[in-house]
Amino acid sequence: MGTIEIEFAPHWVNAALVRALARPFITIDGVEHRQSWTASSTYALEPGSHDLTAFIRYRGTRAALGTGRRTVSIDAGEHVSLRARNGWANHMPFELELRLTPTRDV
Repeated sequence: MGTIEIEFAPHWVNAALVRALARPFITIDGVEHRQSWTASSTYALEPGSHDLTAFIRYRGTRAALGTGRRTVSIDAGEHVSLRARNGWANHMPFELELRLTPTRDV
């Protein structure tokens, strides 16, 4: 097994708005997980390629906004850390940025 860590960090221009009114989500291979603005989440995954999608939903809605995608390959025993950061406007997609990871060359 490998692990993937996801952190959501809103853009400074709209951070106050999205933190108060929206909730972050990540899908991993089609399975949706609610995230936090203040703490990262770690998931155990089988080695191989995994499809990730990051987005927000305003409270009380089902529409996914700012959808950003990335495919990540994980080896057995590897820990991969990603930061999901949106653009300054809500319609701009999240970018899933690879953070420095001890077991991976960047």
